[in-house]
Amino acid sequence: MTDLGQLRDDGDRRSVRFERRYDAAPEAVWAAVTEPEQMRGWLAEVVEFDHTAGGTIHLRFGDGPDEVAYGAVLAFEPPSVLEYEWHWPGEDHSVVRFELLRDGEGTLLLLEHRGLPPAAAIGYGAGWHAHLDCLEAVVRGRAAPDWDARFSELLPSYR
Repeated sequence: MTDLGQLRDDGDRRSVRFERRYDAAPEAVWAAVTEPEQMRGWLAEVVEFDHTAGGTIHLRFGDGPDEVAYGAVLAFEPPSVLEYEWHWPGEDHSVVRFELLRDGEGTLLLLEHRGLPPAAAIGYGAGWHAHLDCLEAVVRGRAAPDWDARFSELLPSYR
């Protein structure tokens, strides 16, 4: 298993997939992936998140109107599956899926973001990689690294 995400063809679109192991129980990782206060520490500000299939999710990544992802929650199965649409301004919608599997004393997290615009896949690869590094810190009770610096450091590896 490598920390680098795998960029794949997805028809005329692209996908990025990650496998990460965390030294925490699935319930702890699930909390970090679904609880707004914890999500703020590694992903984004949660404006809205209805924890049911068919509900909505609305994530703010910055102050501008073009820095918001939103969509319908497609699956919410605690503590193992979360899937939601990803509508980002200027892009066709895509889908993000988190799967958490017990792995001994820890958790194997599978993240797949599929249906990405080809030109954006590299940035999403580096972006999710940086977010998952921040998630690692949150799960360990540490301060997350600077996302922008980590993204800039990772981007060449995805090109």
